[in-house]
Amino acid sequence: MFTTGTKLLIGSAALAWIGAAVYGIAQEGALGTIGLVSAAVALSLLAGVNAFVRDSNVSATDTEAFETAAAAQASARRSLWPLLTGIGFTMLALGMATLPAIFILGLVALAAGLAEWLVQGWSERASADRAFNEEAREVVADPLELPVAGAILAAIIVYSFSRVMLGMNTKEATVVVFSVVATVVLAIGVLIALKKQISVPVVTGVFSIGLIAMIAGGAIAGLNGERDIHVHETTADLAEANLCGTEETEADHHASQTVGAKSNPAATLIFDGSELEIDEVGEDGQVGTLTFPRGNATNVMFLNESDEEARLVLELHPAADSEGDQRVCTTLVEEGGRQILTVEFDRPSFALEAEGVNYEFVVAGSDASVEVVVP
Repeated sequence: MFTTGTKLLIGSAALAWIGAAVYGIAQEGALGTIGLVSAAVALSLLAGVNAFVRDSNVSATDTEAFETAAAAQASARRSLWPLLTGIGFTMLALGMATLPAIFILGLVALAAGLAEWLVQGWSERASADRAFNEEAREVVADPLELPVAGAILAAIIVYSFSRVMLGMNTKEATVVVFSVVATVVLAIGVLIALKKQISVPVVTGVFSIGLIAMIAGGAIAGLNGERDIHVHETTADLAEANLCGTEETEADHHASQTVGAKSNPAATLIFDGSELEIDEVGEDGQVGTLTFPRGNATNVMFLNESDEEARLVLELHPAADSEGDQRVCTTLVEEGGRQILTVEFDRPSFALEAEGVNYEFVVAGSDASVEVVVP
């Protein structure tokens, strides 16, 4: 660390440089600027010389002060924390121009570098005994360093392993690789447990090799990219593509044909092959209209009692400036099957009358329909 005299000279030189810059910009005077720059250069030179000789404030005849003088104290050890701090600053600047994730990582690196640098600087000035200083640093830093380092290491392992798993060409290959890695880890653990005497360097070396292999595999798999994962089609995709018809689609494969007891439908629509009937409290089996509130999600159950598959469709007719869904529909419901359709209306029915349309449930491929009134 810097001695007291060096700190004073560095501070004076910094103030002189700042004063020269401010004076030169604000006053535009050559004479004053030259004077301040000259003072700044002189102070900087003195600070450099004083930092090299470490004050040199002990008389040559004062032999008792040799061991306690600042010049006799051990200089600060080399440290990587300033490098980490600089990397953090660089990542902050880079993250502001590119990705938020890089900016966040820069904040973490900057905070970690400054904190570690501060602790190391304090510990090296705690006493003249380097062993005591090391112990003081461990007492302060280890309770924080070890958990954080363990969490970071675990995150790196998990992320690298996930890249390897997602980088396999097929799901079967993923299962094989997972099984092989698990077997190797188990075998190494058993060997270590069975061996009565094993040195710490051997254990450290084995785990270091495994960690490096995992990180390298994750990096290679990450650069190669993830395998193509097929996106499964849903009823929302059908509605967006206007495919809510009678044709079977991918979304209809292995679709559920039952409804849980907790579904709490507001009404049940029963299709008998020719028309839709409303099964509602007080109006069991009566064909008519349904009244639903506006702005609330409502569950409607569709029961297919016809001899063939059927699909329930609701045209929502959103406003022209709205981003709402044009329609919603169920998957194909088998004979005797049932499904829940969750609907939400954003406009009242009278707003649709001017457009010549109305809300109604229809069964694709048939004339069966039920009108919906939204107050």
